[in-house]
Amino acid sequence: MAGVEFASVTVSFFIHSTEDANRLLSFLSEKLGLFPEELQTEAIQGHFSNSIIAAKAHVTGRRAQQVAAGVFANLSSTSKAQLLWELDKSMDEHDALYLRIDRQSPNREITISDEEPIRLKFKPRFRTDGHESMKDNYRAMIR
Repeated sequence: MAGVEFASVTVSFFIHSTEDANRLLSFLSEKLGLFPEELQTEAIQGHFSNSIIAAKAHVTGRRAQQVAAGVFANLSSTSKAQLLWELDKSMDEHDALYLRIDRQSPNREITISDEEPIRLKFKPRFRTDGHESMKDNYRAMIR
């Protein structure tokens, strides 16, 4: 990927009792390249005593690069355009990049969504030449 090396990628989401967990995990494996053994899960209880599974994966080093490559290779063109347009809102003061992707993505492409999203945090290994330079590096990677 052009210009950005990631120290880590964190993926977090909830699996509701009404969802097909296997379909969701298959999507994560196929499009993000996450392995089931990389997910840590915890059973929690929802507002109406329904069971929910909180899932989180934190990958580092080479695995972070592989997961990031999977995300950006499978990101829909519409979502890429949206991300480029809103890049400032998707970065924090440490130049980490945040995405919220749709768990029900059509055509199995990755799309950006705020509705019950899968949350991703991409933490760069190095911050180069300030915030504007990092934005330029992210733009090159997203395109």
